[in-house]
Amino acid sequence: MNTKFIFTLSIVILSLILSAVAHDNEECHYVKRSPELFERHDYENNDTCPCTVATATFTDKVTGIVVFAQDPCGSTLVTGLFSDGLVDPDKNCYSFRIVDKCGKLLNDLTSALNVKFRNNGTFPFSVRIDDLNLNCDSDGVLLAESDKKRYVKRDTGADLQIQQNGQNYASAPLSSV
Repeated sequence: MNTKFIFTLSIVILSLILSAVAHDNEECHYVKRSPELFERHDYENNDTCPCTVATATFTDKVTGIVVFAQDPCGSTLVTGLFSDGLVDPDKNCYSFRIVDKCGKLLNDLTSALNVKFRNNGTFPFSVRIDDLNLNCDSDGVLLAESDKKRYVKRDTGADLQIQQNGQNYASAPLSSV
Protein backbone atom coordinates (compact mmCIF):
# COMPACT_ATOMS: atom_id res chain seq x y z
CA MET A 1 0.00 0.00 0.00
CA ASN A 2 0.98 3.58 -0.46
CA THR A 3 2.94 4.89 2.57
CA LYS A 4 1.34 8.34 2.34
CA PHE A 5 -2.11 6.76 2.35
CA ILE A 6 -1.30 4.67 5.45
CA PHE A 7 0.10 7.72 7.26
CA THR A 8 -2.90 9.87 6.39
CA LEU A 9 -5.29 7.08 7.38
CA SER A 10 -3.52 6.85 10.75
CA ILE A 11 -4.01 10.60 11.26
CA VAL A 12 -7.71 10.29 10.39
CA ILE A 13 -8.26 7.40 12.80
CA LEU A 14 -6.40 9.27 15.56
CA SER A 15 -8.60 12.34 15.01
CA LEU A 16 -11.67 10.08 15.21
CA ILE A 17 -10.58 8.71 18.58
CA LEU A 18 -9.70 12.15 19.96
CA SER A 19 -13.03 13.59 18.79
CA ALA A 20 -14.94 10.77 20.46
CA VAL A 21 -13.12 11.34 23.75
CA ALA A 22 -13.80 15.09 23.57
CA HIS A 23 -17.56 14.50 23.21
CA ASP A 24 -17.84 12.01 26.10
CA ASN A 25 -18.48 14.71 28.68
CA GLU A 26 -21.33 16.50 26.95
CA GLU A 27 -24.93 15.96 27.96
CA CYS A 28 -26.98 13.74 25.71
CA HIS A 29 -30.34 14.99 24.49
CA TYR A 30 -31.23 11.82 22.62
CA VAL A 31 -34.59 10.23 23.37
CA LYS A 32 -34.96 6.60 22.41
CA ARG A 33 -37.20 6.35 19.35
CA SER A 34 -37.82 2.63 19.09
CA PRO A 35 -38.00 0.63 22.34
CA GLU A 36 -38.65 -2.62 20.45
CA LEU A 37 -35.26 -2.46 18.76
CA PHE A 38 -33.39 -2.02 22.04
CA GLU A 39 -35.21 -4.79 23.95
CA ARG A 40 -33.32 -7.60 22.27
CA HIS A 41 -30.01 -5.82 22.97
CA ASP A 42 -30.92 -5.21 26.63
CA TYR A 43 -30.98 -1.44 26.23
CA GLU A 44 -34.55 -1.13 27.50
CA ASN A 45 -33.58 1.01 30.52
CA ASN A 46 -31.08 3.06 28.57
CA ASP A 47 -32.11 6.08 26.50
CA THR A 48 -28.93 6.17 24.44
CA CYS A 49 -27.92 4.84 21.06
CA PRO A 50 -25.43 1.99 20.82
CA CYS A 51 -21.94 3.27 20.01
CA THR A 52 -21.32 1.95 16.52
CA VAL A 53 -18.45 2.22 14.03
CA ALA A 54 -18.90 1.49 10.33
CA THR A 55 -16.57 1.86 7.36
CA ALA A 56 -16.88 2.20 3.62
CA THR A 57 -13.68 1.16 1.84
CA PHE A 58 -13.24 2.04 -1.84
CA THR A 59 -10.75 -0.07 -3.82
CA ASP A 60 -11.96 0.00 -7.45
CA LYS A 61 -12.27 3.21 -9.51
CA VAL A 62 -11.71 5.24 -6.36
CA THR A 63 -9.24 4.50 -3.56
CA GLY A 64 -10.18 5.70 -0.10
CA ILE A 65 -11.94 5.05 3.17
CA VAL A 66 -14.74 6.73 5.10
CA VAL A 67 -15.33 5.93 8.78
CA PHE A 68 -18.67 6.52 10.54
CA ALA A 69 -18.67 6.61 14.38
CA GLN A 70 -22.02 7.00 16.18
CA ASP A 71 -21.99 8.30 19.75
CA PRO A 72 -24.58 7.52 22.48
CA CYS A 73 -26.50 10.71 21.64
CA GLY A 74 -27.16 9.59 18.08
CA SER A 75 -24.71 11.97 16.37
CA THR A 76 -22.31 10.47 13.86
CA LEU A 77 -18.75 11.56 13.22
CA VAL A 78 -17.86 11.03 9.55
CA THR A 79 -14.17 11.12 8.71
CA GLY A 80 -12.06 9.89 5.82
CA LEU A 81 -10.08 10.62 2.69
CA PHE A 82 -9.74 9.56 -0.92
CA SER A 83 -6.23 9.12 -2.30
CA ASP A 84 -7.02 8.42 -5.97
CA GLY A 85 -9.79 8.28 -8.56
CA LEU A 86 -11.52 11.65 -8.18
CA VAL A 87 -10.11 13.28 -11.30
CA ASP A 88 -10.62 16.89 -12.36
CA PRO A 89 -13.22 18.02 -9.78
CA ASP A 90 -13.58 21.35 -11.62
CA LYS A 91 -15.07 19.51 -14.63
CA ASN A 92 -16.69 16.63 -12.76
CA CYS A 93 -19.23 17.41 -10.07
CA TYR A 94 -18.87 14.77 -7.33
CA SER A 95 -21.57 14.02 -4.76
CA PHE A 96 -21.53 11.63 -1.80
CA ARG A 97 -24.73 9.78 -0.93
CA ILE A 98 -25.86 6.93 1.30
CA VAL A 99 -28.25 4.67 -0.59
CA ASP A 100 -30.00 1.38 0.21
CA LYS A 101 -29.30 -1.81 -1.77
CA CYS A 102 -31.85 -0.74 -4.43
CA GLY A 103 -30.25 2.68 -4.90
CA LYS A 104 -32.91 4.65 -2.97
CA LEU A 105 -31.41 7.79 -1.41
CA LEU A 106 -31.20 7.61 2.39
CA ASN A 107 -28.92 10.57 3.09
CA ASP A 108 -27.06 13.08 0.91
CA LEU A 109 -23.73 13.87 2.59
CA THR A 110 -22.30 16.18 -0.10
CA SER A 111 -22.90 19.54 1.57
CA ALA A 112 -22.20 18.26 5.10
CA LEU A 113 -18.82 16.75 4.17
CA ASN A 114 -17.66 19.86 2.28
CA VAL A 115 -14.84 17.83 0.70
CA LYS A 116 -11.74 19.71 -0.50
CA PHE A 117 -10.11 18.12 -3.56
CA ARG A 118 -6.40 17.67 -4.36
CA ASN A 119 -4.39 15.67 -6.96
CA ASN A 120 -7.05 13.09 -7.95
CA GLY A 121 -8.19 12.73 -4.34
CA THR A 122 -9.23 14.72 -1.30
CA PHE A 123 -7.73 16.21 1.79
CA PRO A 124 -8.76 14.38 4.99
CA PHE A 125 -12.23 15.45 6.12
CA SER A 126 -14.10 15.12 9.39
CA VAL A 127 -17.57 16.35 10.33
CA ARG A 128 -20.13 15.61 13.02
CA ILE A 129 -23.62 15.02 11.60
CA ASP A 130 -26.48 15.08 14.10
CA ASP A 131 -29.16 13.66 11.79
CA LEU A 132 -27.23 10.64 10.46
CA ASN A 133 -28.54 7.56 12.29
CA LEU A 134 -26.53 4.35 11.90
CA ASN A 135 -28.62 2.01 14.08
CA CYS A 136 -30.45 4.02 16.79
CA ASP A 137 -33.82 2.80 15.54
CA SER A 138 -35.41 1.13 12.53
CA ASP A 139 -34.58 4.18 10.36
CA GLY A 140 -30.82 3.61 10.76
CA VAL A 141 -28.85 3.31 7.54
CA LEU A 142 -27.19 0.06 8.63
CA LEU A 143 -30.67 -1.44 9.10
CA ALA A 144 -32.16 -0.08 5.86
CA GLU A 145 -34.32 -2.67 4.16
CA SER A 146 -34.44 -2.96 0.41
CA ASP A 147 -37.73 -3.42 -1.42
CA LYS A 148 -36.00 -5.94 -3.66
CA LYS A 149 -36.91 -9.42 -2.43
CA ARG A 150 -35.39 -11.64 -5.11
CA TYR A 151 -33.40 -14.41 -3.58
CA VAL A 152 -32.96 -13.23 -0.02
CA LYS A 153 -35.57 -13.00 2.64
CA ARG A 154 -34.42 -9.60 3.84
CA ASP A 155 -31.68 -7.53 2.23
CA THR A 156 -30.46 -4.89 4.68
CA GLY A 157 -27.69 -2.34 4.75
CA ALA A 158 -26.55 0.62 2.75
CA ASP A 159 -23.80 1.75 0.41
CA LEU A 160 -21.80 4.96 0.28
CA GLN A 161 -22.10 6.02 -3.34
CA ILE A 162 -20.03 8.59 -5.21
CA GLN A 163 -21.76 10.18 -8.15
CA GLN A 164 -19.93 11.96 -10.95
CA ASN A 165 -22.08 14.52 -12.81
CA GLY A 166 -25.25 12.82 -11.53
CA GLN A 167 -24.22 9.31 -12.65
CA ASN A 168 -23.11 6.45 -10.39
CA TYR A 169 -19.31 6.43 -10.35
CA ALA A 170 -18.23 4.25 -7.41
CA SER A 171 -19.78 2.69 -4.32
CA ALA A 172 -18.75 0.74 -1.26
CA PRO A 173 -20.91 -1.06 1.32
CA LEU A 174 -21.18 0.36 4.84
CA SER A 175 -19.86 -2.40 7.07
CA SER A 176 -20.23 -2.36 10.81
CA VAL A 177 -16.91 -2.92 12.55
